[in-house]
Amino acid sequence: MQRQKRLIALALCLLGALLIAAIVWMLAVGLGRRVDTVQPPPVETTVPTQEPVATSEPTAAAEPTAVPTPTPTVEPTPTVAPEPVYITLTAVGDCTLGGNTNSGAEGEKRFASCFEENGADYFLQNVRGLFESDDVTVANLEGPLTTATDKRSNRQFNFRGDPEYVNILTGSSVEVCNLANNHAYDFKTAGFEETAQVLEAAGVGACGFGLEHYLEIKGRTVGFLGFTEWNFEQKEIESAVRSAREKCDLLVVCIHWGEELTYKRSGASDKLGYAIVDAGADLVIGGHSHVYGEIEQYQGKYIIYSLGNFCFGGNKRPTDPQCIIFQQRFKLLPDGGVEDAGINLIPAQVSTSTKSNDYQPIFLEGDVGAELLAKVAKVSNLTEESTIWMPESYVVQNQIVTADAKIGPAAEAAGSDASL
Repeated sequence: MQRQKRLIALALCLLGALLIAAIVWMLAVGLGRRVDTVQPPPVETTVPTQEPVATSEPTAAAEPTAVPTPTPTVEPTPTVAPEPVYITLTAVGDCTLGGNTNSGAEGEKRFASCFEENGADYFLQNVRGLFESDDVTVANLEGPLTTATDKRSNRQFNFRGDPEYVNILTGSSVEVCNLANNHAYDFKTAGFEETAQVLEAAGVGACGFGLEHYLEIKGRTVGFLGFTEWNFEQKEIESAVRSAREKCDLLVVCIHWGEELTYKRSGASDKLGYAIVDAGADLVIGGHSHVYGEIEQYQGKYIIYSLGNFCFGGNKRPTDPQCIIFQQRFKLLPDGGVEDAGINLIPAQVSTSTKSNDYQPIFLEGDVGAELLAKVAKVSNLTEESTIWMPESYVVQNQIVTADAKIGPAAEAAGSDASL
């Protein structure tokens, strides 16, 4: 019995061992198969260097690449050549706004009464339109505008006007006054200095005896100087003109010279006039004779020896009431050059009446005007080859010369063989 139990137990052990071995074998076979089925990792291939062949298939949508905006080409601005500038100047002769303090009612009181009765705009009302139509009007102020009472002694004439008379100038477009004359110091230094201050305060430029005036017109600078031939040496004048020339584009020089009541130049006026032009002046305006005088060209520039009186309170009846208004149009070139673009000579008279001075200048028309121009031509040296007339000038408008000619004969009605 015992032996039988041991045999059964042994048989069971062998059976268990066989069972375990079978299980181990089956597991080993299964694991081997699984290992064989694992795929190896992919082998990295080299990217071909040739461009890929495009296909007709649309490429998958990708983030768009921003295309740079081309910088616009700026076209250069065409260069415009600077245009010349035209400036028209009007010049008139002696303006004594007031009277002679040495002659009582005949002098400053008479002028004062006229001012009080008629007002400032009365005096230049007949010529105001001409003055307003130009770019600048310059006059010779023959006598101070002052309240000073201390005057020079032992003189026949001591002119003086009330400072209020400056409104005669400002109301009629007179922009510049020359003070360099033999009456500027009639009431000594105080009178002269007050006059300059009165003009400046009213917006009227003053030149002369060291005063220089510069005026901006159309973007250009116009300079004004004033001298007398008695108070300045020629070299001193030349030096001042050269200095002023550097400060402006157009230079006008006023000069008091010569002898009273003479229609032809006298002394060394021509020599001094030429020297002023050589030093740089574009126009020389002379005075002192109280009558009209010569007009000539030198080196393409005009020299006026006298224009005569204009609004003149100096006496009740001037010796010669006729006078000339001078105009010139200047062409200022971009390179700094100055050319003559034409002149205008307008015959005038200091008063509406020849019997008594009413201090109201007027233009002279018809034969009377033509006769005066013929007289001016007779003492002047204007030539057909060099004189250009402004299209609106008196001589063209009155058909004394034709519009298409530089210059022509004076009016035959004047009965003169002179030519303008």
